[in-house]
Amino acid sequence: MGSKRPANRGQKRAEKTKARQRRHQQSRPAPTGAVTERIADLIDGFVEWLDESEMSEQSEAISRLVSSTLTQLAGARQGFSPSAWLPADAHLLVDAAERILQEESDTAEDTAVNLVLTSLQYLTFLDETDLWDGSPEDYAHCMEDLSDFLEGDEPDMLDADDIDLPDVSLAQELAAISALPLLPALDDIVARVADGLAVGDNADLQRAVGSAPLDPARLDAGAAADYWSTAIATELIRIDGDTARPGDNAHSLAGRGAETVHELVAEHVRVQLSGDADDPDVSRSLANTFAVQTLLAAMTDELPINNEGEDYAELEGEDLRTAQLIDHRVRSLIEQGILVRIEEVLAVPHALRPAVLDGVAEAQPFGVIDEESQDDPLYGSVGDPASS
Repeated sequence: MGSKRPANRGQKRAEKTKARQRRHQQSRPAPTGAVTERIADLIDGFVEWLDESEMSEQSEAISRLVSSTLTQLAGARQGFSPSAWLPADAHLLVDAAERILQEESDTAEDTAVNLVLTSLQYLTFLDETDLWDGSPEDYAHCMEDLSDFLEGDEPDMLDADDIDLPDVSLAQELAAISALPLLPALDDIVARVADGLAVGDNADLQRAVGSAPLDPARLDAGAAADYWSTAIATELIRIDGDTARPGDNAHSLAGRGAETVHELVAEHVRVQLSGDADDPDVSRSLANTFAVQTLLAAMTDELPINNEGEDYAELEGEDLRTAQLIDHRVRSLIEQGILVRIEEVLAVPHALRPAVLDGVAEAQPFGVIDEESQDDPLYGSVGDPASS
């Protein structure tokens, strides 16, 4: 997973970013068709194309990432066509990859390169199957921009299927899960809503049920909200209007059954690493993507480096927020005991890996689109620093 990039990579990247900002902003009319349905149709064809290629073993992972990428572009670029990209669409994608690349770690680079590499594969698919319906000039421009970013560097793409789980008994798994702060936190939540708890009376519960972007200034409070989100997702509690009450599964927590606690850990991981496609927060989704790759790498022989305490003094705006969210998510997983420090690297404890892997496999960092309408674009212009 090491870097093979040339020494002048940073200078080239800066020059290209400035060049993109100087280009004339492009626009197109609002979409008239169901973009979501079009994306789904194209992804189906993309999977078939991958299955017939040398990338067949990774077709599911590649297609899932491309589907998320197209969904984000559709939300960020008004009138986006998944089969007729404009150069501005490629610029937005490259800017997002550059943002991930700010994290100087092997996992960050792999995540960024995967984002661009899979998009190149998708554009190649459109060309080879005659599904591209944009201009030849735009196609060449997009391919050139994405290829320039890669400069021939291909990463190892980690997916849940790549992980070989150790032999873990139910007793070992139950003991490891019982030692986590998760179960006591859920016990406390269920007890607090026993007689009904007004949502407005608890800030963490408000964050769990709300849609406000996570404020970097309140990152330390975000971990507690994750426990509330897990309690809601597993139906330990339910939201009845403006009041939280015990849910249908509240009684199952006391029994501490092996299957029950396994599912609680898996769902807790999934909840933390999944975005909301109906209310996108791209920086948070990028942080989730980074965390997914970190957890997967932490279950391999090539453990990821622990980058806690990095200096972000040179970053500002959305770049700084993305870096802070990445740092917060990894630190939170460490505090929860899901990741542990081993000298300078991070690992998922062996007995936790079955449950953690189940959660990672179901995580959707950019969320799942189930609405046809995406009328509100995420960003106003490609030149805006928040547009990636």
